[in-house]
Amino acid sequence: MPSRRGDLARLAGFGLIALAFAVTQPLVLVGLPLALMLVTFGPRSVAAAVVVGVALIVAALGDRTGLWWFERGWALLLAGAFVWLTDWRSDWGFVAKALAAVWLAATMAALIFVIRPEAWFDVNALMSGRASEAAASATRLLGNRANDTVQALMERVVALQVAVFPALLGVSSLAALGVVGTVHGWLGDPHTRFGQLRNFRFNDHLVWVWLVGLALILAPIGSSADRIGGNAVLFMGALYVVRGAAVVLSLTGGISVTAGILGGLVALLIYPILLLLAGAMLVVGLGDTWLNVRARARARGDRRSSGNGEF
Repeated sequence: MPSRRGDLARLAGFGLIALAFAVTQPLVLVGLPLALMLVTFGPRSVAAAVVVGVALIVAALGDRTGLWWFERGWALLLAGAFVWLTDWRSDWGFVAKALAAVWLAATMAALIFVIRPEAWFDVNALMSGRASEAAASATRLLGNRANDTVQALMERVVALQVAVFPALLGVSSLAALGVVGTVHGWLGDPHTRFGQLRNFRFNDHLVWVWLVGLALILAPIGSSADRIGGNAVLFMGALYVVRGAAVVLSLTGGISVTAGILGGLVALLIYPILLLLAGAMLVVGLGDTWLNVRARARARGDRRSSGNGEF
């Protein structure tokens, strides 16, 4: 029973992150990798066949515009990378496989854009159009309250979202793979091994991605460097926020699922608190790269236990 509650909490967490950072259709981003995992690894059951069928139907829906093809193309690249890594590196945990799958898919997408630069400009323009439509819808909902200040803010939000959509796509892709792994395990073939959130960590050398990204932002090189740096900082920053939260959970002994959900809702409703918490967790997560706080705390606890046992 605790395992089932843990799966539900994991599914809710991954799902909320995938939705919050979504710049493509979340159901497609989850459905195609899940379908490929089930076709490749099983299980061969009625439930699995239904899931595959629904995923393919959802993927086929929609107007076949340029963005429709990009969403499905990216989801297939991500699915192929994750399935290959799951088979090749079955000893890796989820974080390592999901991160490697996102980087591999991004590399393949980048190669396609290098070969066909016009495709990148098309995707960028389509993302800009989608963000502008969303902002226009939000402005219409506000009605008379949407003054010039609000409209100017919406324009800045649109520009920012377009600039960092690769990072947003990367974060939502990681979360989507978390949903895929959880559901795949539920259906009876747990190829993806999850650990507890308090143990979340990744290769310490990835801090250089964040540092180089920050350097590109600060250095007066040009708009392209700013954009590359901004995406690197946002993507890795999101990972370090989660790592910082994992450190805090490890030191405090964790919190209940109910408390976590309530705290998350309060933070979302009062966004300055959310920003403050995210900044604090970012600092803690980055610091853990060098300080290895959890290992030090465990070592201190082991010494204390050993000392208490001495006569």
